Amino acid sequence: MKKSLVALVVLISVSCAYAQQRPVMSTYMFNGLSLNPAYAGSLNVLSASFLHRKQWINVDGAPRSNILSVHSSFYGNQIGLGLQASEDVIGVHKESALYLSGAYKIKTSAGILAMGLSGGFDNRRSDFNELNILNKEDQLLTGTPTRFTPNFGTGIYFANPRMYAGISVPYILENDLYQVQAEDGTTSEGKESRYYYATGGIILDLNPNVKFSPSALIRYQEQSRLGWDLNATIILDGIAYAGVSYRNGDAIVFLTQLILNENFRIGYAYDATVNALANNSRGTHEILLNYRVKLRNYKKDPQCPVYF
Repeated sequence: MKKSLVALVVLISVSCAYAQQRPVMSTYMFNGLSLNPAYAGSLNVLSASFLHRKQWINVDGAPRSNILSVHSSFYGNQIGLGLQASEDVIGVHKESALYLSGAYKIKTSAGILAMGLSGGFDNRRSDFNELNILNKEDQLLTGTPTRFTPNFGTGIYFANPRMYAGISVPYILENDLYQVQAEDGTTSEGKESRYYYATGGIILDLNPNVKFSPSALIRYQEQSRLGWDLNATIILDGIAYAGVSYRNGDAIVFLTQLILNENFRIGYAYDATVNALANNSRGTHEILLNYRVKLRNYKKDPQCPVYF
């Protein structure tokens, strides 16, 4: 059943495809740059993260993602700059992306308001020759089409040590992903659709050593249904996180994060599938590694977030 999942997707999308094109991450509350360019530099330290996500274990051709992001603040915590490189693979489709982000931060009595912009490119390659095709003469499922497309995004982000909230459109352009035409005029094509994200979370004190952090992520992709994640996380002594999320119609997520020392932290999430794939999938694994360090020009800012 080689690449069976992607073969099914391609066959269904002969006229035009508006499938989900960007990976969904369960540890979004610990890796805000992947959703919002205005998050760049919000921690007032140099932060480097690596995320690996392997989705739908035991399903042939299922998605897997690797994301490396680095960001920091400059000029007295007024400017944030970030870089994100990613690789996403689903069956015969492979996408590599590189994006730069910049944020301008305004300090207020209630917190820090940031406005961000991002720009970069995606490079996609599809190798239809890897598919097991019943009809070898099908011209729509042959070749290795490649597409290089630029894109840009924007967002706003507000945070203080007790809460955060943000709205973003990280991919504004709706580029053509691929287009294949047979001799009889039949066309198979894929097209990007615009994304909208809204995130928010707060910190509540249960006692001096235990904090409770509810958060939410709302995703809207044009030509698709509204998606959302609701999360509840307990923070013990400021170093150990344990939480559970529900992703509508998709999964129940169990996640954790451990702060090893001032510089290193590690996170893990397991998505238990609750949709029609539950009978075939053993869930999804996601691992997040993060390194933080204060730069030479570091100045403590009481308005910077601590837990996000």
